[in-house]
Amino acid sequence: MFPRPNLDSMIARRSPGAALRGLLPLVALPILLFSTGAFPTLDPEEILAPTASSGPAGEAARLARPLVNAIVGAFHRNANITETLLGHGLDREQVLRMVQDSMPVYNLAKIVAGRPYWVDVTADGGELRMFRYPLDEERYLTVYRQQDRYVPEIKRFPFETKVELVSGTIKDSLIGAVTASGEQERLALDLAEVFMWDIDFYTDPQPGDTYRLLVEKKYLGGKCVSYGAILAARFTNQGRDFTAFRFECRPGVSEYFDWNGTALKKSFLKSPLKYARVTSRFSPARMHPILRIVRPHPGVDYAAPAGTPVVAVGSGRVISAGSTSQGGKMVRIRHAGGYETYYLHLMRVAVHPGAEVSQGQLIGYVGSTGLSTGPHLDFRITQHGRFVNPAKVIFPPSPPVPADSFARFASLRDPLHLALETAASVSAE
Repeated sequence: MFPRPNLDSMIARRSPGAALRGLLPLVALPILLFSTGAFPTLDPEEILAPTASSGPAGEAARLARPLVNAIVGAFHRNANITETLLGHGLDREQVLRMVQDSMPVYNLAKIVAGRPYWVDVTADGGELRMFRYPLDEERYLTVYRQQDRYVPEIKRFPFETKVELVSGTIKDSLIGAVTASGEQERLALDLAEVFMWDIDFYTDPQPGDTYRLLVEKKYLGGKCVSYGAILAARFTNQGRDFTAFRFECRPGVSEYFDWNGTALKKSFLKSPLKYARVTSRFSPARMHPILRIVRPHPGVDYAAPAGTPVVAVGSGRVISAGSTSQGGKMVRIRHAGGYETYYLHLMRVAVHPGAEVSQGQLIGYVGSTGLSTGPHLDFRITQHGRFVNPAKVIFPPSPPVPADSFARFASLRDPLHLALETAASVSAE
């Protein structure tokens, strides 16, 4: 969520361009927070409208614009657009007119708490000249005054996309290695998602493991503000190489495949949590931390903060979802192939018995219910009624690249592989 700014300190009397140009440092923090739904900013002149023509006439029109007070803020929880803008002393009639004129393009009743907004008002009379609001990481709404009405437009952020090589060596964790190379945590999570069917990033990575990846980086004003797709990647885990190439077998549906066209996606994820640490592994004999007796531990314990989302590792039907004596709140899912998965000690369940769930769907939240010493998830798998080690189960992959698409796949794979090995340039198109 974006920090709540001190709006009084963010109002200045300047020329239109200078006013917004001076505000750019104030929004730097939310711009750079990749992992919290950050939104880029724009060149100040980009949001001044209508756009003047070039040459002396255009320059004269630009200079004729009135001085403005530029305001930047973030929507509070349960706030609405009208109350928020009136809180800055704006005229009610103008605010309501702006909201009404925006309706054909975007309903401003749908504002999201925590997202930033930018407003221009004239310094001499408080006339609302411009409103700007990011809709997502790709688009923003701009509404500007034109005579006696407001003109809404949805625009795309003018990114420059570059494909760059990122590489590193793990010392303690993947996130630590990625951030040490100057990248953001978001990229580590994206890389983990590429290999999440083959590598459990809570248990498998070891010091000395390496990674190399080609990723699209989106630049605005000369600064990288977000990541695009990972086009190719290689992760070397304990001497074993895992390679991935992004490819569309069907229009609009991208998947990852290895060199031979085998899909990386499998029927089960390696873990039901995106990030945590293993505190107890599958064992035939473990001292129970509460009962103080030695008995089998037929699962893997992941320590994570209470409330951390837990997802289904595979598609299936919920057999039970509720409280148990020792396992606390638990979800049990039956899958194809005789498999069942168990998620114990949840704080809260998010599904009900009989529900059909898909791979990666939210089913509950990490807790400490039942016989538990602290927030964690006890994850278990059975096959045909017998517990198996989640870390060692090998699940079948999704369909490979179709034979009639393999030549196209190879034509994309080969230059990506070359660039991955040599850091040669690759087009972002």
